[in-house]
Amino acid sequence: MRLNKYSGIVCWFSGGRDSALACYFSKKVADIRGWDFRLVHINTKTPRPNDVDKYIWEYAKWLKAPLQIISPKKSFAELAVEYGLWPLLWHIRWCYFDLKYNVIVEFLKQDSRALEALHVFAVRRDESLFRSRHYGKVFDVKCYRPGLCVNVWLPLLYFDSQTVDRLIKRFNIPQSPVWYKIGSSGECMCLAGTSLKTLRLIAIHYPDVMEELAKIDDAIQTVRRKGPSYPAPLVGKKLTLRQWWEEFKRRPRIDYYLDNHNYEGKRCQGSCIL
Repeated sequence: MRLNKYSGIVCWFSGGRDSALACYFSKKVADIRGWDFRLVHINTKTPRPNDVDKYIWEYAKWLKAPLQIISPKKSFAELAVEYGLWPLLWHIRWCYFDLKYNVIVEFLKQDSRALEALHVFAVRRDESLFRSRHYGKVFDVKCYRPGLCVNVWLPLLYFDSQTVDRLIKRFNIPQSPVWYKIGSSGECMCLAGTSLKTLRLIAIHYPDVMEELAKIDDAIQTVRRKGPSYPAPLVGKKLTLRQWWEEFKRRPRIDYYLDNHNYEGKRCQGSCIL
């Protein structure tokens, strides 16, 4: 199916570095062509730092762009208990389908203008093997369901993280403190693609968020029938998140100084593909 009529641009803004740059580019194009433009952010209803929401609104104000926030019907905590397990990249990624994919489908079904818009996603091929295999065109058509297709523009597809860094500084794009504290946008902490290092950084910089996640872990373990469920970064250690968190709180804070706080790009390894 080929689509070519644009009513404007919809830029999917996560609050991360890549989407900040991609939306900056696409807003410039919209202004030059006289197209409508809007930022769309998915609040996945996962525990996340207050810094994320603050930055999203600050960026929209800086870009002088309308911001639309959409959300799933159920929160991550509710779904985690229903599934009774943590989402894993190599086993099940229910968080992606329930918290993002289905949300986009409903958004497109209810907004006819969005179906005619050019959709901008901040996908880079060098982020993961999955993306390098499945994304090869800067302009393409993406179908979520039969008859529900949109024009897609991936302006950063062949960029590397160093180029993104350089251009963000060159264009004085506002930066989120979350990028430097935990190395990601922080907008969807389902932990499916989270590394142990990132988990430590969340615990250090956002202990309130970690406690929320630990409470979700408590609820998951309560409904389990066959052994515990471990979040992705703790599968190898065979520790529940609550066990790890309680142990972490007893450690000397020297961990803080041993971690590298430089931004490393996304760690989802394809789990958050829109």
